[in-house]
Amino acid sequence: MTSRRFALSACLALLAASPAAAADRIKVFIDQDTSGPGGTDSISIAMLLLAPNVDVVGIGVVAGDAWLDQAMYHTLKIVELCGRTDVPVAAGSEEPLLNSQQMMERREALWGEKAGDGWHGAWGKEVPPKNVIPPAPGGPPRMKAVDKHAAELLIEMARKYPGELVLYTAGPLTNVALAIRIAPDIVGKIKSVVTMGGHTYVNQRFNFWWDAEAAQIHVRAPWKDKHLTPIDVCHKTMMTKELMGRIVSASTPLSEYLRETYLSPQSNQGIFTYMWDELSAASIIDPGVITKTEPLYIDVDYLPGPGYGKTVWTPANMKPWFADSTWSVQTDIDRVRFENLFVDLMRRPPAKPDAR
Repeated sequence: MTSRRFALSACLALLAASPAAAADRIKVFIDQDTSGPGGTDSISIAMLLLAPNVDVVGIGVVAGDAWLDQAMYHTLKIVELCGRTDVPVAAGSEEPLLNSQQMMERREALWGEKAGDGWHGAWGKEVPPKNVIPPAPGGPPRMKAVDKHAAELLIEMARKYPGELVLYTAGPLTNVALAIRIAPDIVGKIKSVVTMGGHTYVNQRFNFWWDAEAAQIHVRAPWKDKHLTPIDVCHKTMMTKELMGRIVSASTPLSEYLRETYLSPQSNQGIFTYMWDELSAASIIDPGVITKTEPLYIDVDYLPGPGYGKTVWTPANMKPWFADSTWSVQTDIDRVRFENLFVDLMRRPPAKPDAR
C-alpha cells in the first residue's frame, strides 16, 4: 500500500512539473450545489482545483443541498483556499424549472416521504433558511462572483473550448438544462459529461429529484461521451476521521480548514458519510479509480407522482425510442487508490492562478 501511494504521489508531482503536461490538462467546468463548510460538494471542487492534470475553467453554482446564497459563499471560499481566484464562479438557479417546495410537500402528503435518507436539501429542516449562512473557518470569502448566470458561463466555456471541455455535474441539473435549451449547440461541443446523481438499485435520490424536469433534459441530451456516478457505487466509499488525520498535518490553508471543519470538538459528525461527489471528481482525475462500469440507457421520471425524480434505466440491448447511446454507469472502485488520490490532493499546497 505504501509503495502504491508513493507511486501516485510521484505521478502527481511529475504532472505538476511538466510544461507539456500542463498544456494538455483536462479542461473541466464544474456545476455544483455547494453546501458547507466542508462536505462532499466543497471537497470535490477542491480536488479538481488542486489536481495537476486538471484545468478548471469555470464553476456554476445551483441551489439544492443549500440555498443559492449559502452555496455561493462556500464555493467562493473553497476556490480561495485552493489559490484559484482566477477561476470564474457564477451564480445560477435558486429554484428548479417547475418543481417547488410546495409541490414537494403536496406529493409527500399524498404518497409519503421521498425514498432514501429523507434528505430534502434546502427544503429540509437541516439547512438554515435563506440569508443565514453557516460560517466557514477563517471567515467569509473575499473573491466575488462574475456578473453572469451560470448557464451563460457554461455556454461561454463550451464555445471557447470546443471538443475539449469535460462537464462535471454534482448537483441538480437546472443550470445545465437551461444552457441546453438556450444554446443546444453546446451539446456537440462538450467532449465528455461526468454526472453524480441517480441510482440503479438503491432506492435513494436527490440530485435528479430536486429538478426532475431538468435532469431528464440532461440525461436525454445527445452528449458524445457520458459517465454516471450513481448513489449505488458511492456506498463503497466513506469519509472517516482516519482519512482526515492523514491530511491535516500538511499545514496548508485547506488542511487547516479541514481540521477545523472535520476534527474540532464542534464538528458535525454527520459530515462523515459517503463520498459521493469526491468519487465522481476522482473518476475525472484518475479514471483508474473506477474498476467496473455497465452501459445503461438512463432516463428520469418527471411525472408528478410518487416516482418523481426516480432514475429509469434499461440495459444496452433494450434501446428506448428517445436515446441515442448508453451512459457508462460506474459500478465498482479501487477504494485504496481512490483514498490515496484523495489524501494526496488534499495535502497539496494552493495552486498558482493561471494567466488566462
